[in-house]
Amino acid sequence: MQTTELGPYASEKHMPLELYQALLKGPHINRHMRFGPNGTLVEVYTVANETAGLIPVITKLLERDDRVSYAWLCDGAVRHVGKQMHKEGGFCGYRNIQMMISYIQGAYAEGFHPFQGMIPTIIRLQDLIERGWEMGINTHGKLETGGIRGTRKYIGTSEVMKIFD
Repeated sequence: MQTTELGPYASEKHMPLELYQALLKGPHINRHMRFGPNGTLVEVYTVANETAGLIPVITKLLERDDRVSYAWLCDGAVRHVGKQMHKEGGFCGYRNIQMMISYIQGAYAEGFHPFQGMIPTIIRLQDLIERGWEMGINTHGKLETGGIRGTRKYIGTSEVMKIFD
């Protein structure tokens, strides 16, 4: 892998401390009470950088637009995961993993149990990828990148595979 494929931070040993600490902490979570379908109070959590229910809305918009002949959308269980901080930078590969995990969580797909609870943070995903390398899974990625833990280096499909192995 050429260093250009690792993005503008290819030679970075560690991302800025403020960014690392924010990503380690994860997004802001709001907890509030709502009435459930049976009239009882239910505790509801909303995550600042996650948006649920976008796909059904996009579906309705596309159905009303007569200029659209075909559209392929992901499952309605997928949550959009955006940046936590305005100046965060890239991490699009990690956001894609987070959205895949949101599908596994929302659709209760077989094997969803490793992802119960919150979507893993970027730092947690880096730890999972590094652990995969330590277990001997696609170790060439570690050699090519020099490691990704605590950096803003781009990741690819072989790193995504480690999360799901």
